[in-house]
Amino acid sequence: MKKIIPCLLALLLNSNLPASPDFIRFEDYFTDETMRVDFYQTGTKNRTIISLDKIIREPGWAGSLTNLLDTTNFGEHRVLIMDAQTGQPIYSRGFSSIYSEWQTTDEAAKGIYRTFHASVRFPFPKKTVVIILSSVNRKNESTEDFRLIIDPKTELIRRFVSMKKFQPKPYLKSGNPHQKVDLLILPEGYTKKEMRQFRSDVDRYAKVLFSFQPFSAMKDRFNIWYIEAPSEQSGIDNPALNCYMNTQFGLSYSTLNLDRYVFPTENEIIRDVAANAPYDFICILFNSPKYGGGSIFNQFSTSYSRIDSIGEAWWPEYVFVHEFGHLFAGLGDEYYSSIVTYNDFYPHGIEPWEPNLTILANPEKLKWRNLVENDTPLPTPWDKVGYDQLPKSSKDFTLFLRSQKYWGKVGCFEGAGYSSIGIYRPTLDCIMFSKSIEGFCPVCQNAILQTIRFYSE
Repeated sequence: MKKIIPCLLALLLNSNLPASPDFIRFEDYFTDETMRVDFYQTGTKNRTIISLDKIIREPGWAGSLTNLLDTTNFGEHRVLIMDAQTGQPIYSRGFSSIYSEWQTTDEAAKGIYRTFHASVRFPFPKKTVVIILSSVNRKNESTEDFRLIIDPKTELIRRFVSMKKFQPKPYLKSGNPHQKVDLLILPEGYTKKEMRQFRSDVDRYAKVLFSFQPFSAMKDRFNIWYIEAPSEQSGIDNPALNCYMNTQFGLSYSTLNLDRYVFPTENEIIRDVAANAPYDFICILFNSPKYGGGSIFNQFSTSYSRIDSIGEAWWPEYVFVHEFGHLFAGLGDEYYSSIVTYNDFYPHGIEPWEPNLTILANPEKLKWRNLVENDTPLPTPWDKVGYDQLPKSSKDFTLFLRSQKYWGKVGCFEGAGYSSIGIYRPTLDCIMFSKSIEGFCPVCQNAILQTIRFYSE
């Protein structure tokens, strides 16, 4: 795969990626501040109720002043802001949620109700706006979940007060936040005495991220910030070992009953700390040697920062970059053999929204058809049976994949999205498929480049 990446990267860097369909003059509708709407998602597998928590006025807006309307259609949810007087759409973003993942679990299918806290953020409006939250159901149909009229002058809006103890520090400052991707890194399970280690980890994982294309070629489009938010105790919760820690954000293993899955449920606390910094995306490093992490598109990513006696030195770095791919560009998991607690996460016959997954319903309309050579068949054959028969402890996975006829080609290889059949990935190997050093495939790079440009122009 490495052979094709340099030439394809040049092609991608110069490709005409989608621009915002309607140009909205920022100064006509917004001030240079942020409105954060906190809400609750409550329901079961087939029922959802959205209820308002609060509205907060945060200092500064870190996002683009020009790309206000989303162009990707990524995510299970969407926030749309309209001018109340004219009905003009003035801001939109797609996102996913831990709630929508939970809806695919056995617990939700049994009719047990659960509630999750979430937030959407957008530039602070000058005039009254309508906020609409919608979701895409299992049939790819959009349904409106919540609608609210917000007068920016109402006394119900709380004003956020910055906290000195959570002042952001720059790790990489390339320019004006409006014209850069602003990444914020937060610590979990690092005590005050371990802040030096946290700073070292910020340096380590930032360097790892920028060692991969296309991030390395676009490094000047990023600002990286971090906040030293110490925990009372070192480490995070691990319910399987009856181990519970007093930490800043309450991260825990066994999210959705999957041992390795670590994802925040204390959304409000994280948002309140993060509001002290300019940010588009939040990564959380948690101080643990146990393999784990998690990520949800346009919400948060988490990754463990140390290794235990049985882990490999590369694994924490892999997890950080892999999870960032989910958070940043909406990339889907391309593996299919790992244990998950989801039920039919990708419904049969429905095209996944993720840019690197497909059911290949129509090869001529394949998402990444422009990157497939004419002599590459669709679907693309590979010895999947032989791969599946390799011992799980085998270190020969990469060698096996490299021996395949279509190694280094973009095609459609069956086995992806937690499903052995019916879902396809673009290449034989990618950091979204295996714990490899192959990096992101050209299709994933294309999605990453699109996101970088959207947030930095």
